[in-house]
Amino acid sequence: MNLKNFLPFDNFKLLTKLTPSEVNQRIESITELKKGLNFSFSTNRTKPYEGNLIDRSFEISRIISYRNSFLPVIKGHVSTYLGKTEVAIKMRPVVFVLIFMSLWLGIVGLICLGIITAAILHFKQLLEQGFSPGALVPFGIFAFGYALLTIAYKVESQKSKAFLTQLLEAEEV
Repeated sequence: MNLKNFLPFDNFKLLTKLTPSEVNQRIESITELKKGLNFSFSTNRTKPYEGNLIDRSFEISRIISYRNSFLPVIKGHVSTYLGKTEVAIKMRPVVFVLIFMSLWLGIVGLICLGIITAAILHFKQLLEQGFSPGALVPFGIFAFGYALLTIAYKVESQKSKAFLTQLLEAEEV
């Protein structure tokens, strides 16, 4: 079991026969210059990604016609390795989303921990008085928040990973 499959982060490397300049050209061909905060559902975009390219590094994210706060930010660095071109890619959600979800899961997680601790310390009373199903609500809220973060992120990251692999005619190493 690989723990990284359960976290909203991806680190991987793509190996391609393209030269570093060809890789940069292909990334540039699919990337619009980032225009700052964009709150519209504008469909007049012509390229699938937006971001910045500097030398052999890039930071891009997919342009979508719907809202998904968990859309990954893709950071990549192009280098050569054993006669081939290697593209090291790191994906993660936007920092604000990570902070918000950390607070949500942290606070609700502490409440869940408190419920578990109280249940252990007062186990005898719990057996005598009966269990309250309402005590499970924080566990449901935690599970919902975690599933929302992980599933929404992974769906989008897999789309970008497949697109970049195809675009660069690469294989993951």
